[in-house]
Amino acid sequence: MAALLIAAVSSYAMDHFGFIISSQTFQAIIESDRAEMLDLFNWRFITSLVLLFLLPAVIIVCAKVTHASFKTKLLHLLFCILLVIGNAVLLNKHYVFFIRNAREIRYYINPVRPIYSLTKYISQSLSFSEEPSFVELDPNPIKVTSNAKPKLVILVVGEADRSMNHSLNGYHKNTNPLLAQRGDVYSFNKFYSCGTETLVSLPCMFSAFTREEYNQHKARYTENILDLLQKAQVRVLWRDNDGGCKHVCDRVSNDDFTSHGQQDDVLLKDLQQHININNGDQLIVLHKLGNHGPAYYKHYPNKFKQFTPTCDTTELTTCTMQQIANTYDNIILYTDDFLDRIIKQLESNTAYQTALIYVSDHGESLGENGIYLHAMPYWLAPKEQIHVPFFFWASQDFALNREHLTAIKDQEFSHDHLFHSLMGLFGVRSRVYKQELDIFFG
Repeated sequence: MAALLIAAVSSYAMDHFGFIISSQTFQAIIESDRAEMLDLFNWRFITSLVLLFLLPAVIIVCAKVTHASFKTKLLHLLFCILLVIGNAVLLNKHYVFFIRNAREIRYYINPVRPIYSLTKYISQSLSFSEEPSFVELDPNPIKVTSNAKPKLVILVVGEADRSMNHSLNGYHKNTNPLLAQRGDVYSFNKFYSCGTETLVSLPCMFSAFTREEYNQHKARYTENILDLLQKAQVRVLWRDNDGGCKHVCDRVSNDDFTSHGQQDDVLLKDLQQHININNGDQLIVLHKLGNHGPAYYKHYPNKFKQFTPTCDTTELTTCTMQQIANTYDNIILYTDDFLDRIIKQLESNTAYQTALIYVSDHGESLGENGIYLHAMPYWLAPKEQIHVPFFFWASQDFALNREHLTAIKDQEFSHDHLFHSLMGLFGVRSRVYKQELDIFFG
């Protein structure tokens, strides 16, 4: 029955969203909050459970099983073995070609792959039951002192926001009217994520590890950039509206708004009061709910419903791609306003050198090639899930080489650069700092 239930749920996820079921999928389900889970429940899901699980379960329970003799069972087994061998011999060349050129097909074998992934997740969880020693990257990171004003940097982490839907990056809809009007926002239009889901990308982008080096368990028990900045006397605050920080903010001050089910404006509540508490260097991280699917229509105020018709349901497959894109783009329009308001607030804090960074954790598929949402294996992921926006703004008195930023903004960067770029912005030097990975001072 357990296998039947796993098969039914997996079938719905793969058929309706193009999901691939991995061990990280099960971890994401376990760590998702109630609101995220409820967004996935709808009548199509319930109908699928009835047809693919309850109905077959009733048939299995009610079926009368007649046991054949041992001899009959043996003959059946031998016949099946001969059938498999004969099939392999006759079609061997076709199988070899198919397996070599369609490696991803193994991810769609249901319920074998989901059961394997669940077993792998349980095995990993048990193997990590004992906490390893915490790794200190640098006991004494040093902040380069100067007589300049202290620095206030706000880092906004988007959710499931893809680069290609921003007009700052050439999108045909005007989704960034306010940021474009400013003329002083740098858009790095070839920026790529560390993973295709928050569970991977969020801790990865704040870690000292590159995407190739990254290991979720290793990163959890190693200092990240927030730890090092805090050691260097930079006050760090994390404010969350998207299911938690995945252990990134465990050792810094944090405000959790995820249980309130509110739109991202909640992240700006009393923000100036937090800024006023300290007159030294500050980093404030705002983790947005942003473009989290499938309930896109819930994540922006009604006044930003500018692109219509919209998809006002979680059943994405009942909407056209245009409706889904319009709803998704309305969130980006809301994000544009959200970021513009932050910049205005930073401009009013003239006692600081101020800067804003906006970067998303991963992208999103909106129905291209029958794929929705995100979380595909990285090597198989479409560009929609890994190509993310990266915007930067700084006050005129911020000590930066703006000609350098203009020259490099069209070059390729990734989450690998965030750790070292934040260190560079605050003038912090450490034995783990790599200048070649610093976007601003590299």
